[in-house]
Amino acid sequence: MVPTDRPDDVPDVAGVRDDVLDALLTFVRSLRRAGIDVSANAALVGAQALVEVGFEDEARTRAALRAALVTRAEDVAAFDRMFAEFWRRLDAHLDGDAAAGLADDTPDGALAPMGADDAGAGEDATEEREAESSDSDDGDPTGSVVTRALQPGPGDGDDETATMATYSPAGRPETVTVDAAPTDDDGSLDAAVDQLVGALATLRGRRWAHAPTGQRADARRALRRSVATGGAVVSVPERARRPADLRALVLADVSRSVLDTVDRGFLLRFLRAFATRLRHARLFFFDSEVRDVTDAFDAPTTADALRELQRAETGWGGGTRIGHAVETVRREHPTAVDHRTVAVVVSDGLEMGDVSTLEAGTTWLARRARAVLWLNPLAASPAYEPTAAGMAAALPFVDGLFAFTGVADIEEVARQLTQYGAGGRVGLEHDPRRVRGSADDRPTRRTDS
Repeated sequence: MVPTDRPDDVPDVAGVRDDVLDALLTFVRSLRRAGIDVSANAALVGAQALVEVGFEDEARTRAALRAALVTRAEDVAAFDRMFAEFWRRLDAHLDGDAAAGLADDTPDGALAPMGADDAGAGEDATEEREAESSDSDDGDPTGSVVTRALQPGPGDGDDETATMATYSPAGRPETVTVDAAPTDDDGSLDAAVDQLVGALATLRGRRWAHAPTGQRADARRALRRSVATGGAVVSVPERARRPADLRALVLADVSRSVLDTVDRGFLLRFLRAFATRLRHARLFFFDSEVRDVTDAFDAPTTADALRELQRAETGWGGGTRIGHAVETVRREHPTAVDHRTVAVVVSDGLEMGDVSTLEAGTTWLARRARAVLWLNPLAASPAYEPTAAGMAAALPFVDGLFAFTGVADIEEVARQLTQYGAGGRVGLEHDPRRVRGSADDRPTRRTDS
């Protein structure tokens, strides 16, 4: 199955590997879109399974992937139907049949035109898949499960917000520039950030300490005291989480898709206000690459911070590689996160890179940080659901997913954290505005350029 049309019949191992990984990631996304309960690290586990069993034998590969990806018995039948399509496409591609194709180069398994020419290509690809589906359904009235899963869902209509949620444009980086003049909202934003920092400061640490009235019984202390009373436990002391100094790590997604959704001036004002209120804070911009912008946001005003960014020739507006950003911080800035650190990710979750890298990165971040909060501009819409592959992969490791388009969103984050704490019932699903509001009264697009 490995093509050998290279000089001297040397197999293109790297190309085959990438093709298989692309096919596997698309298959996992298709399973999720079809309603199958697939774990967050499914792509990583599935890749490891393929390494062990290979893909020469269809039955062996099916059994391995079924064990790696399926978590409920009722999903087995649907998995088997979708695997047949996955295997046919993989086999045809590895045999050199370019017409059969594998996955589109768009994220989340959706067709996302990038321009007029690409739109036409997307329509042709859709017709191609529909034709393949009709040829391979063998009388199944429901059609091809994989083909349906790859099509835009009910929320992927023609409106601008839904379209943005299906893809993350690659974009071309440009120098950071925005109108940084003071606005009437600066006072309310500062007040909202004060509330947020105050709420974060009340979060308990991970370490335990003796407390008169605590959360748990301190069994060890009780046993030590019982030595003085002949082994009798007279009283049971208690313990509680020890308060810790507040530190923060901010990973700000400045890719084209985010800049097309959130007001750029608001983003910079929020980051400066948040950074200047903390004694220890590290800030990183990321799109296709990662930049440490901590020093720039130490400036006393947003205009000063903008000048520092421009002086450093800091860019934004590229593609979205969230997993790469987290992995870079893990590898090159390991001291930026510890048990006292609250990690704040500002991103739309539309991953253009390897989702398994994002899964591994957020797992590490959740294990190491005090709390992980995710601020998503797309979540401003009451109809938003975190079904994009990147957001779905990161969600199990996030303490709270919140909207992020204006001052009211910051106030809502502070309210929930103050009332319930990072480990409580917080996040998008507990935002009362999603019940009372509508898409018309929530801003989802930036208003300046």
